[in-house]
Amino acid sequence: MLLSSIDVGSNTIRLLIGRVEGGKIIRLRTGMVITRLAVGIGETGLLNPDNMEKSISVLKVFSDIISAYDISHIKAVGTSALREAKNAEEFRQRVLSETEINIEVISGEEEAELTARGVLFNLQETDSFLIVDIGGGSTEWIFFRNSFPVEIGTIPTGVVKLFDNHIKSDPPSKDDILSLKKESDTVLSRVKTQMGHLINSRTVFIGTGGTITTLASIDIGLESYDHEKIHSHNISLEKLNDISGRLISIPLNERKKMIGLEPERSDLIIPGILFTINIMKLFGFDNILVSDNGLLEGVLIKLSERV
Repeated sequence: MLLSSIDVGSNTIRLLIGRVEGGKIIRLRTGMVITRLAVGIGETGLLNPDNMEKSISVLKVFSDIISAYDISHIKAVGTSALREAKNAEEFRQRVLSETEINIEVISGEEEAELTARGVLFNLQETDSFLIVDIGGGSTEWIFFRNSFPVEIGTIPTGVVKLFDNHIKSDPPSKDDILSLKKESDTVLSRVKTQMGHLINSRTVFIGTGGTITTLASIDIGLESYDHEKIHSHNISLEKLNDISGRLISIPLNERKKMIGLEPERSDLIIPGILFTINIMKLFGFDNILVSDNGLLEGVLIKLSERV
């Protein structure tokens, strides 16, 4: 039975066509396009018309791709941008009318739970782990102990918002970086209050989302995206500090040529890596385990259980 999941995110729209079989996700087709749906929401409270059009065009393409397969069920979810924008329902209705894709806008808590379902699928068990999904408009947190979720949280801070609020120079100035760090410290202090007491020396830090997988790609030096190499890759804090030093010292046009970094992510990787490093320092993690499974896979897994 073939299924399809779609993640309409704040920075990217992603597609997965496949089936869940024998404890594995069999991927037949995947797709990902950066549309930056969340850009400008902080200032206007509205989805940008140009980015709406681009997103609808992408979803039309995805709808055509889905039509070429014998798909039994489709599930599309919308996250932070569609939770916050005043014109989200207008966008959702246009997508439904023009593509027949019905986007369900999910809460931050449900996004966290579904992300955890994807990340934990086929993951080697450990006593304690913290999953962090850094998105474009929000970041989700899930702490597990003995395979059970103990604490789930979401904060309305992501790489698109951090970039819009703080990165004003190219390459970023010291003031840009300090301003971003100040906001990061403020929001992360609330997370530490909520979850800090749960973390111990055995806790494994698992990261998912475009920022984290991009950092893995840079660390490995991938010429093209490779799920098998990225999934379960480990990156040390020391290596991230080294990568960060290189990224913030060069202008955008040079970052676009960097091996492992998609040109479309060359600006957002700056707030992404700085935010990741701040998280690791705050909680005392020396390494991050990269998961290339997340919300998209979690939606597919849950869909497979219901049909």
